[in-house]
Amino acid sequence: MRLAVLIFVLILTFEGWAQPVHPSTEQHLAAFLATNGKVTGGEPFLRHLDHLQGKRAKIRSEQEFVRYAFTSTHKKFLKHFSPQATFAALFETGTYNCLTGTILYSLLLSEFNIRHQVIETNYHIFILVTTREGELLLEATDRQQGVVTGFTEISNRIEMYKSTPAIAVNAASDLSYYQFSFDLYNPVTTEELTGLLYYNLAIDAYNKHNLQQAVAYLGEAIARYASPRIEEMARLLLITVHESQLSSGEKSAFKKTLQTIRYKALPVVAGLQP
Repeated sequence: MRLAVLIFVLILTFEGWAQPVHPSTEQHLAAFLATNGKVTGGEPFLRHLDHLQGKRAKIRSEQEFVRYAFTSTHKKFLKHFSPQATFAALFETGTYNCLTGTILYSLLLSEFNIRHQVIETNYHIFILVTTREGELLLEATDRQQGVVTGFTEISNRIEMYKSTPAIAVNAASDLSYYQFSFDLYNPVTTEELTGLLYYNLAIDAYNKHNLQQAVAYLGEAIARYASPRIEEMARLLLITVHESQLSSGEKSAFKKTLQTIRYKALPVVAGLQP
């Protein structure tokens, strides 16, 4: 049986007053940019942080500052949505997706020591922010209504994210739909966000039928985040490699790497079993 699946990923604690740009912000920014071979390009964002520093001193409400920062950042950087956007594309063309936009906002909140969690669900990622005036939910892909307040409104938005179905479309002549076999609602760290960027690159390489690149990116992803989605992608790649026209030597090497990736993720996958 020939397997042809094209996957689009929607891709999937600080407090206090503003401080000068500290090394971790620049280091994390560089790490995110480096996921697609670029380690420069974040200077516009650092200048934007300087601008927000001035605004922070004038806006007394932490919640109102988050609103202002969300709107001004969206207007300046998040211009064109594309499921396949890389992090560097934010600064090159203003192209973003839910993952790269969320990462940008998490960096901003971290810089201003605003408590927040980045939450990963099966097919989406968003931010829960705890301000002195109450909780907010930030949705990077919604410029007009991306700041959600109120317990009921936030709960309804989260339930919507949890129920969003997988997105998969036709690839070649077969129509195959790939559904993840687990349910995620998981806070992710900065390092794990980097892993998700590599995971998205692996998906993009797979969709372009570049198995070697897909396996390499998935290896980078698992080194940073032992996610069940990475284990399932490794399983899919194993089947694809087995049915491919690669030489026996190439198949053997790829299968060994993919089995190692699956092994690293298995403890997390086991923890999700009912």
